[in-house]
Amino acid sequence: MRSLVRTGRFLSPYKWLIAGTIVTTILPVMMELTVPRFMRVVIDDGILQSDFQAVWEGALVMFLAAVVGAVATFGQGVFRARLSQALAFDIRNELFAKVMQLSHPDVDQLKTGQLITRLTSDVDVVRMFSSVGISLALRAALMVVGSMIMLVLSDVRLSLIAWVMLLLTGVVLRWVFVKATPLYAIVQARLAALNVVVQENLSGMSEVRAFVQEQAQIARFSDANESLVDQNIKVGRLIAVSMPLIALFTNLGLVGLAWFGGSAVIAEDVSLGQLVEFNSYLMVGLTPLLLLSGMLAMFSRATASSVRIWEILDTEPVVKPPALPPTRDLTGRLEFRNVDFAYTRSGPAAPNGTANGVYASGHGRRAGEKVLSGLDFTIEAGQTIGLIGATGSGKSTLMYLIPRFYDVQAGSILIDGIDVRDWDLKSLRRAVGLVAQHPALFNRSIRDNIAFGNPDLPAEDVLQAARMAQADAFIEARDDGMAHVVEEAGANLSGGQKQRLAIARALAVDPRILLLDDATSSVDLETEAEIQEAFRDAARGRTTIIVAHRVTSIIDADRILILDEGRVVADGAHAELLIASPIYRELYDSQLG
Repeated sequence: MRSLVRTGRFLSPYKWLIAGTIVTTILPVMMELTVPRFMRVVIDDGILQSDFQAVWEGALVMFLAAVVGAVATFGQGVFRARLSQALAFDIRNELFAKVMQLSHPDVDQLKTGQLITRLTSDVDVVRMFSSVGISLALRAALMVVGSMIMLVLSDVRLSLIAWVMLLLTGVVLRWVFVKATPLYAIVQARLAALNVVVQENLSGMSEVRAFVQEQAQIARFSDANESLVDQNIKVGRLIAVSMPLIALFTNLGLVGLAWFGGSAVIAEDVSLGQLVEFNSYLMVGLTPLLLLSGMLAMFSRATASSVRIWEILDTEPVVKPPALPPTRDLTGRLEFRNVDFAYTRSGPAAPNGTANGVYASGHGRRAGEKVLSGLDFTIEAGQTIGLIGATGSGKSTLMYLIPRFYDVQAGSILIDGIDVRDWDLKSLRRAVGLVAQHPALFNRSIRDNIAFGNPDLPAEDVLQAARMAQADAFIEARDDGMAHVVEEAGANLSGGQKQRLAIARALAVDPRILLLDDATSSVDLETEAEIQEAFRDAARGRTTIIVAHRVTSIIDADRILILDEGRVVADGAHAELLIASPIYRELYDSQLG
């Protein structure tokens, strides 16, 4: 409930829309409450007195009330739609902006599918409640209160029937709300789990087909879908029980009115017009209660969704910018001082559903298990460092600690003698060019993908970055060149083309530190040689770290670090390591010997 009230702050900029919605909600109710009173006049003063003038005047008033009510209801729909869409627009924008501020550990915990559910389904549930639920609840409340007042004014004794029915209905509605809220929270959680399955399978479709796991994944989706359906059925049962109970109380009220009201009319204590008026007000007051159980279910679901929305908005990123960052530019001297790192949960998932890219190094490890241990070395500004080691040795993790995707648990990483945790986060990341092993490309033009880190980059600089990455040839071979649109996940590009675009994107921001995570793994040897030549020019004046599996990718590096189980076990130039490191010599012989 509190979270739903907090969501109301998004409505504050739309006071005129709220006012319009309230006015157009109240006006139809007033018109509806007018009709029974004039129906009494038509019967008692017109029909029973054979006064056609009274009949005509009463009917005219009821007709005008119906017209005014219809126009106001139309206006309510317009105001309601605009208000709800404005609310959803603002919540989505703020929620997405918050997600963009979250650090990698936060996203690891939440998972992509769950974030998508909160950005779409949960926001839409809150929107529907603000559009339909609130206005219908206000209308129902006004009709109940207004009809009860008119019943008391009409006949106090007969109004007791309505009060008893209202009390019984209130008990049922409260029971529905208490039961439904936690059930809807589970519904949204299971919907998120279903979205996770969909997201993983769409992004990992090639792997699913390659390993002939279609039926297994269909079964997995079916299980998640069945779980969601079962939970929705539980909610449906709750509503199915409440609706007949409320309908029963309403009909009991009508039976009581027929008995006691009919007796009063026969005894001439109440006029026939009063009985008809009373019956109309009873229906006006009790009929909305039939809808309230459905509205309460909507309220319960909106409450559960708003809790999930505020869980994101209230999340404090694990990686936080410093309060007083240094103002000078960095040059790129790197120091790792006794660095330890462990993921706080087992196996963070990659954005594309695989165990690659930024998250690769933590995949398959138990929570708390060290990925890096006691790293202690220095890289001078402008040096090119090769980083090699077995899968899972911590190479990618080491690189992604530099731009603070994660923070170390012990020790420190310094750039130009200043801890990375003290650098301004945006300035730090702008100074670091990153090429992941499996880069993400966007559904935009090639030009926009290369200039992603600097959208205002002049055309000649974009082309220069493409040339440095050896991407200009395949770009110019396309009819529309730089304007060619990259399909989702780069589906219309080869692996090598995607990799070269990612390299061009990193070079386009002119970084002081260049991180290449096995950046030539998807290209052939000839293309790799061309890219290596481009790297030699690009690396001048930059601190460059190259993670590689191929010795040829790092053979010309100033120094090569060999990682094994999170530790540096050898450090030196290629020629030195061939003599001093059995591990490196064995690796060299196996690939080039």
